[in-house]
Amino acid sequence: MSGAGGNAAEDGQVNLPVGVSVAVGEIAIMVAVSVLVKLVSADIDTVTVLLFRYLLCLPLLVGTAIWQRGGKALSITAPKTLAIRIVTGLISLACFYAALDLMALSLVTVLFQTLTLFVTFLAPLLLGERVGWRRWSAVIVGFGGTMLLLNPSAAAGWTMAGLLFGLGAPFFGAMMMISLRKLGRRDSPATTAVWHNGCGALIFAGIVVVTGARMPSTSTDLAILVAVGVLSSFQQFGLALSHKLVPASILAPLHYLSIPMGIAAGILMFGEVLTAEIIIGSTIIIASSIFILRRERQIRSAAGS
Repeated sequence: MSGAGGNAAEDGQVNLPVGVSVAVGEIAIMVAVSVLVKLVSADIDTVTVLLFRYLLCLPLLVGTAIWQRGGKALSITAPKTLAIRIVTGLISLACFYAALDLMALSLVTVLFQTLTLFVTFLAPLLLGERVGWRRWSAVIVGFGGTMLLLNPSAAAGWTMAGLLFGLGAPFFGAMMMISLRKLGRRDSPATTAVWHNGCGALIFAGIVVVTGARMPSTSTDLAILVAVGVLSSFQQFGLALSHKLVPASILAPLHYLSIPMGIAAGILMFGEVLTAEIIIGSTIIIASSIFILRRERQIRSAAGS
């Protein structure tokens, strides 16, 4: 859940086969990390998992920032943008990990894909953007699919806390995207990622110390937490690289591959049950979100012509 790199279409570096392959790999890593987080959620507090995730992301990200920017690896020009990105990004990921502890992996994965719906819903309120009736209709239909998902027969065992965390992750993720849209992307993605993960490591280290959160007590738990951090760093690197190789308009629909991947992982690893409500609800959410993305692209194209 980190910012992407430069625009491939503008940089003239388009490489569709490699970019799409990297994007699919990045999505697979994201699902794998979710599986690992859920595996240790019963034994390790969420804040401890977040500490390891942010701390162990830093070596690769710092190395990348130094390689790209040298002595300016930590130099920023928009501290307000960065602060908003850090706060909303940390809350979004914390909600996502907490939801994995309380709900099925498949349901948490599908709920996170309502992010596009939240962006469209919040844009008129926070940016003053005009959203036409077509996109409003898609938002309503998409959230209707969400309500179908939350039918007790489709999401057996979910709690109100789990629901709040499950929807809090895409909500704050949307807030992060809107803040970036409003304030602009003026700093290097590599530098931004270092600040984001560094602040995350410091904040969650403080929370772990103050609350006395559970630390890993077995070598297996420790190995899983290390894997979460290392894999997350490669996931962020892959996300940035894919955006350098392929235009975002092509990559956006690919991220919905996380839904079938997440459902399959939930069934194989945790014995989750695939219901008609999950199939229909996730299909509605995907269709509504893709419609919104296509409509926004049409509007941008018309405005630029």
